[in-house]
Amino acid sequence: MSQIAGSPDIALTLRYCRRCLLPATKPYLTFDADGVCGACRAHESKNRAEAGIDWSARRSEFDALVADAKVKNAPFFDALVPVSGGKDSITQVHRLLDRGLRILAVNVDYGIKTEIGRSNLARIPAMGANLFVYTPEQPLHRELVRIGFEDFGDPDLLSHCMLHAFPLRVALQFRIPLVLLGENSAFEYGGEADIAASNRITRAWFGKFAANAGRDARFVARTYGIPFDKLINYDFPDELETSETRAVFASYYFHWDSEENLRIAKTYGFAALAQPHDGTYRNYVGIDEKINRIHQYFKVLKFGYGRATDHACEDIRNGRLTREAAKDLVRRHDLEDLTDDYVDDFCTFVGLSRARFDEVMEANRNREIWRRDNSGRWLIPGHLVD
Repeated sequence: MSQIAGSPDIALTLRYCRRCLLPATKPYLTFDADGVCGACRAHESKNRAEAGIDWSARRSEFDALVADAKVKNAPFFDALVPVSGGKDSITQVHRLLDRGLRILAVNVDYGIKTEIGRSNLARIPAMGANLFVYTPEQPLHRELVRIGFEDFGDPDLLSHCMLHAFPLRVALQFRIPLVLLGENSAFEYGGEADIAASNRITRAWFGKFAANAGRDARFVARTYGIPFDKLINYDFPDELETSETRAVFASYYFHWDSEENLRIAKTYGFAALAQPHDGTYRNYVGIDEKINRIHQYFKVLKFGYGRATDHACEDIRNGRLTREAAKDLVRRHDLEDLTDDYVDDFCTFVGLSRARFDEVMEANRNREIWRRDNSGRWLIPGHLVD
């Protein structure tokens, strides 16, 4: 239990996983009797499951999918890959190269691209894939970003839905037989057994891992009186599940490893930042777009942890960091304030004043975990003390 400076009548206990650094404030996180979080236990289960996976057989299954896609003789493209230009999506394109496929890569430009993001995205047509960049109509989309930001503390509320839904709709429209997605979050981080074991994306997966607590396009249409047909590209296409298009997770067929994906992406010219950017010690993640930094900082305000914790926990579980070394990195990076270049660009994009931006951010600060010290500085009592 940690006593808060200047507030002798208030005491707060922050509980952390005994193996990684996830706090009990993380939504839906559970701890067992040994103080180990559900995410670490899920990682153990994943390792046990992967130990029992015949990756050679999975590769043969993938080869069969590719062969089947080719014989479909689709009118325009044989395979589609949703891409951001990050290391993972470049690796997904890599998995389809040199197979005689006509590949369409689809990028959803939902926010504020960075220069390095544009440069990395340009690697994809250079690799040998066709690239389609979709920018949604801006008056509506910016209003949706504003709604997510002001009303739910999540500027990516519907953007994340569109990132998953729109490429699927493109595949259906062009009758593309194969869509290669990235990781199945239910398997990588723990989820319902049937969703985790599946190789395909479904409405059930979309509702849990793309939408935020059920706040999807249908919810927004009902709540704000926006005609649903204006939001159709943000919604999962239910007709996918009965179509001839197979939308599958790459992580089902290939062992998913961030460092290996980074190695592969670099062979195609993927560039990382010279220095880590705000909020984490990694210099190659979340570098293609700016709004996600605002999204990640809401986690810091609401739950007391951010992107550095996510990355450190992954590195602890994969044996790349000790818990103590990870603590040092998280202490240095996790609670870093937003810098003006992110805030100013976001305010311009959405049409908010800086005063309104600050007001919304402060309204989402969780006063149960944040306190001011005697100098007036915000801090989290008990941050990483155990």
